[in-house]
Amino acid sequence: MDLDGILYKIGEIAEAFTGKSIQWIKDIVNPTPFQKPPRFKILKKLIKRELTVHELLSLNLQLSFIFYLLLALLLIVLFGNELYLTIISVVYFIYLRYTLLKNRDFFIEVEPYRFFYYGLTAIGFLSFLGYLLIRRFAKNVYYFYTYLIAIFVVVLAFRYIYKSKFTRDWTYGIVEDIKGELVLVSVHDDIRANVKPGKYWVDNTEDVEVGDVVKILIEERIFRSSLPKRVLEVHKAKPSSSETSTEPKAESEKSNSK
Repeated sequence: MDLDGILYKIGEIAEAFTGKSIQWIKDIVNPTPFQKPPRFKILKKLIKRELTVHELLSLNLQLSFIFYLLLALLLIVLFGNELYLTIISVVYFIYLRYTLLKNRDFFIEVEPYRFFYYGLTAIGFLSFLGYLLIRRFAKNVYYFYTYLIAIFVVVLAFRYIYKSKFTRDWTYGIVEDIKGELVLVSVHDDIRANVKPGKYWVDNTEDVEVGDVVKILIEERIFRSSLPKRVLEVHKAKPSSSETSTEPKAESEKSNSK
């Protein structure tokens, strides 16, 4: 191949790379929702039981946030540098935003998750950054005490705002079994009710059948996940399996439109 051919080939490669880079940047800045749900091949291998796409997305958000906190803490211990902290925080936020926007059609309700994790990320970043700055300028230990109190107040304020905006005292489940006045319900991950996915025995005075979608009263527990307690309403539409979304479509669309 002569010199002109080599230069032409290099130009083609550079043009293709530039085009893909521009497209990748556009997708990061303005993500368009996926048409098909993510597969989560690695995550599914680590989790023994079957999870819905919504639950896998929720678990992915939890694990990625924990990874961010651990990595940020490690960088602070090893380097104590604000620049490194800022870089990983920006990278994590871009990933978080991308994940939420690309998969928003596969959450039962995406807005509570977006508000919750955006808020936690901001609090985490400011907490680490504040520690680095105070460590540099603090003249005595009282600076750190004041800083800890301030962080505690911010966390309580965020918790109050989130609860007033999103929290509800009920969730949905699917009836799996019936024993007298108790029914076994399968419940999805529900961040608004602070309920973990799983199966729960709850009280029931309604006329239910296996497969019914039911609205369930939950019992709130401080600093712990809430517990489903009692069936409130029955929706007779019967999904094909317990893996179907436990939110009736009309109710879910109503919540999403808020």
